[in-house]
Amino acid sequence: MNFKLLYIIILIFLILSGCSQEKEIARNASGEDVSTISQKPPSLTVTINEKEFFTALGAYKWSYYDQKAGGMAAIEAESLPPSELADSRKAPAVNSDSSIELNFEKEPISYKVSIWDTADKLKGSFKEVQLNGESGRTVYEVVATWERGTGHYVFPLNVE
Repeated sequence: MNFKLLYIIILIFLILSGCSQEKEIARNASGEDVSTISQKPPSLTVTINEKEFFTALGAYKWSYYDQKAGGMAAIEAESLPPSELADSRKAPAVNSDSSIELNFEKEPISYKVSIWDTADKLKGSFKEVQLNGESGRTVYEVVATWERGTGHYVFPLNVE
């Protein structure tokens, strides 16, 4: 009798384990679960004197895992020029003593900060936000690079 009970328990266990559907997780070379990757670059906020401001995401190139296609896909998005992206945004007032911090949702491999004039002419590129030598409404563009691609972020400042 014990043999029949053991046989039934083993049979039920095998049936239940055979019916379970375990989903295979797609991973890249570094072991990262690619199905959780967003279709856009990570967000960027700017903290100015302990107040947080959002940036505008401009152009970007990004690769992600497309679940419907079952493989990697890429997006390349264009945008308006930096001054037009920043046009409708409030420009916080800052001076040379202001504390400015870039807060990436996920830290990039590298980034640079460019300064644009109102005629969309590049004034210079730097490793950090530069306030010295600027005055009035100034448009800053942060170009950040990750393993998955590149994102361009724009924000204005009113440099006093």
